[in-house]
Amino acid sequence: MGQKLSKLTEVWVCTPTRQNIDGEYTTVWNYKNIGKNGVYLNLQQDLNELDRNTAGKVDYDIQKARTTLNYNIEKGDGICLTDISESKNIVPDYEVTDTPVIGNTHVYILKKYHGE
Repeated sequence: MGQKLSKLTEVWVCTPTRQNIDGEYTTVWNYKNIGKNGVYLNLQQDLNELDRNTAGKVDYDIQKARTTLNYNIEKGDGICLTDISESKNIVPDYEVTDTPVIGNTHVYILKKYHGE
């Protein structure tokens, strides 16, 4: 079953590595080449009562990305909306916080990445 390309956004995936640099641990993000023809996800802001923070405000930093393809995207990976395949010093736009599968659809819960 194919996906509707008109609703898909090309994204780039990166994975974190903890490195000890001069006694301090920092997270270094590395490009994760997982799609032969690119990685395409249907990005949506599905806002509901569960997306409210403890103060009752809606958290607009949460996106839900859906696909019927089985990409190797894992919890903790980063999602970038610009091409990072040749980049050093990668900083993701979003971090994957959950990866439920509903029927044949993979849903990636993305939270805006604000650094470590």
